[in-house]
Amino acid sequence: MSEQLNDEFFTEYAKKLKEQEEKNKSNNGSSYTPSKTYEDVAYTGTDKGQYRIVRLLGAPIGTESVMSSFKRSPYDPHEMLIADVKDDDGKRFTIRMPIPAERESDNYILLRLYNKVMEKTYVNKKPIFVNEAKFPELFKLVSKGGFKESDGFAFTYSKGYKGDRVTIYNVIDRSDDWCAKNKHTKILARDVTIDDQNRVWAKEGIKSFGFISKIRDLIGKYGNYEKYDVAIKKNGEKDNPFDVKNASRLKEKEMMEELINNDGSQVNENLIVEGNLTQEEMAYKKYDIEKLFGPTPYYKLLKRIPSVFKLCDASLGTNYFEELQGLAEREKAEWEAKKAETEAAQAEAENAAIRENLNMTEEEMDEATSTDTMPDPMATPSFDSMETVEAPKTRRSAATGLTADKIALLKGYDMLPAASKARIKDVTNINGKVNIVWDTEADCLACDSCGAMSPEEGTTHCPVCGVKFE
Repeated sequence: MSEQLNDEFFTEYAKKLKEQEEKNKSNNGSSYTPSKTYEDVAYTGTDKGQYRIVRLLGAPIGTESVMSSFKRSPYDPHEMLIADVKDDDGKRFTIRMPIPAERESDNYILLRLYNKVMEKTYVNKKPIFVNEAKFPELFKLVSKGGFKESDGFAFTYSKGYKGDRVTIYNVIDRSDDWCAKNKHTKILARDVTIDDQNRVWAKEGIKSFGFISKIRDLIGKYGNYEKYDVAIKKNGEKDNPFDVKNASRLKEKEMMEELINNDGSQVNENLIVEGNLTQEEMAYKKYDIEKLFGPTPYYKLLKRIPSVFKLCDASLGTNYFEELQGLAEREKAEWEAKKAETEAAQAEAENAAIRENLNMTEEEMDEATSTDTMPDPMATPSFDSMETVEAPKTRRSAATGLTADKIALLKGYDMLPAASKARIKDVTNINGKVNIVWDTEADCLACDSCGAMSPEEGTTHCPVCGVKFE
């Protein structure tokens, strides 16, 4: 259990949530609703008609709305929009966006474009899409995310560029011993499939609609969900898509008949753990959700789906493509500034290490490397005055080339093409931040997950963190 997420935290959360619900009911009669690696992310899926037993971790979604002092950590559940679309080359492309902001002008650029194209008017109280008849090509592209009728299921159920509102959770999966063996959590997903090459394909996150409200009900009744296992089943109903139950409580009360799968089978009660997390489980490493599932960078939109921005501008007289170019340029400048800052810190750390090893102050280092104190190599010493002179201690870089130890820091090194490997000049590790020094970065792009640069051509995985590029 997270240190800050004690029983009092969940009690206060439930109290504040109840107060907010009552306030909203009195105001408008409605209940409260809150506004890839080389070592692949491990997912656990939710199945239609079958209960999945997990231990949810982290602060509930919406906590910051009812507890103003709360600040979400990178490991807590995070809510976002995820759109599965086709890019300009006809390849599948997953786009992650922040949830809608209160002001339209603050929204992610692709969401603003979507809202503009999907603008509605009302005729006889019936909603009519303004651009559906006037600009059918644009409307179809945006509303279906580039999928065509021939794509079948993907076209029929596509949410277009808006995508689905989902929540990403760190969980301990009870269906197998992977978490226990790896001392690591999994990510809860909508669907997980394994192809004939034993590759795992996951639809990231679990849909927020119908799930977050069930979790709130669970907390209101049983408190801290880090202290009991939860049973989750997709039931296929549009208005009530999930069954969510306190599995540990049902096991304790010998009420396992409440956990019957749609095929008539009963959940294996041996999978369910009662009581608090163990010290070992509390020490499990968690996924940094903010880093792994952050918004899709603008340069990727510019590279993968420029046509939708251009078509929208040509049809509606907007200026999204030029804005996207500006955002991508600013993004690049920020990355370069961050890289320069990292390199400066790296150089200082290297020199500090040298000074420490040589037991010298910074002033002594400067004096030792000054040309004024260096002996004249052309001078002929007098034999009468000749003495053993210690070689001057010069300032030098700690970089020693691409050694085996440095290669070991790169999780995706083996996935790099030979030509790219030959371009690596050095690998540095400053305060746990690994970085590659390339012969040139003119053709390099930044990794979404860790920010490391790598050549665009032929690179399928980030050489530093190992994430698989889409």
